[in-house]
Amino acid sequence: MALQSHLAHKQTSARSRSNSGADRDSASPAPADGTDDSLNKPTELDPKEIPPELESIINLINAQQSRCYYEGRFVFLKDLDADGKAPADRVWRDVYGQLVGTVLSIWESRELERAAAVAGASSSSSGVSNNPVKPTYINIADASMRLIESVPASNGAPAITNVIALSTTFKNRFLLQFGSQSTMLLWASALRLALFESVSLQEAYTGALLAGKGSKLNGIRLLLEETKFKHQDSVVVRFGAGMPWTRCWATITPAGYKKKKKNKIGRIDFFETKKAKQRKQQPLATVSAAKAVYAVYPESSLLINNSTLLKIAGTVAVHDEALNLAPHDGFIFVMPEVHPGVYGFETLIRFLIPTLDSFSLYGRPQRFNADKSDMRSIMFGLPDPPSTRYLDLADV
Repeated sequence: MALQSHLAHKQTSARSRSNSGADRDSASPAPADGTDDSLNKPTELDPKEIPPELESIINLINAQQSRCYYEGRFVFLKDLDADGKAPADRVWRDVYGQLVGTVLSIWESRELERAAAVAGASSSSSGVSNNPVKPTYINIADASMRLIESVPASNGAPAITNVIALSTTFKNRFLLQFGSQSTMLLWASALRLALFESVSLQEAYTGALLAGKGSKLNGIRLLLEETKFKHQDSVVVRFGAGMPWTRCWATITPAGYKKKKKNKIGRIDFFETKKAKQRKQQPLATVSAAKAVYAVYPESSLLINNSTLLKIAGTVAVHDEALNLAPHDGFIFVMPEVHPGVYGFETLIRFLIPTLDSFSLYGRPQRFNADKSDMRSIMFGLPDPPSTRYLDLADV
């Protein structure tokens, strides 16, 4: 009970961290030469201007970011640092963890116990309540997870079992060890459910954005028509979570671009520059298949008009000498460059639709699929009010 009194603030802290975008690089790429700097200034959206299609999705996103999926004790190890090397203090620690939204908050048990003892010894002390034990935050939004049967222990000790390996930004890797297989599976289910609901809501947000704002764009009918022409634009790209932003020229090739090749799936190539001679060289990176493409909901609904960030998950190959990654299952972040006099959301939609068409996602390049019962739909599984959850943990 002493611990619980000092954990009461945890969920509020985790909600705040989740909504602020833990581990998200807030640095924006520099504007291209000759662009209007005023376009980079935030253009806030009046809450009264939020379309009803978006309002309901935003409420669901806020609920997901505040949802506690699971919490409890386990043993924790920071296995690898961002550079892929073992940290100097590579020690297993007893911790208390709580997964709220896509943020895993971790408190060292001994620190909590020490704070609880101090609070119990002196009820007149306000320092503990005003300065609670600060947790470590791990954003799992872009993480990969692997269940490990056993991990070798040092000094001839028995192997460590019931382990989850969590890989996040850069080469960071964390090991979570649980007292039983059933507890490990509960945590694994909670982590998977949090990721599933987060991605599903981003896809639903994309569908609502297209319905609420895309339908009103000039020339939207022409944009929605199936085409065999390439779509090209200047973008900034991040080839994975935590990687630097790179300015390049994107070329979206639709499926069946050259009939003699009978391409069933298109591709996106990212080149260093727009120049034709450069485009004849090997691209910096290529996305040859995609399983999900969606607009990323900004940190506030007031920023929807200004946001151009989208995420592509699929088969990615990076040919840049510094990275040189063979085709693999991964993701990239893309921000098409805003043009003078054009809202960010319009720039995003005009890049998003050719991308969806290229990879035949969510019913495109034919009619958008918004059937909640169809796994191929951009709205698949969306909860009906008043429910705010796709699934309960017991359903996973």
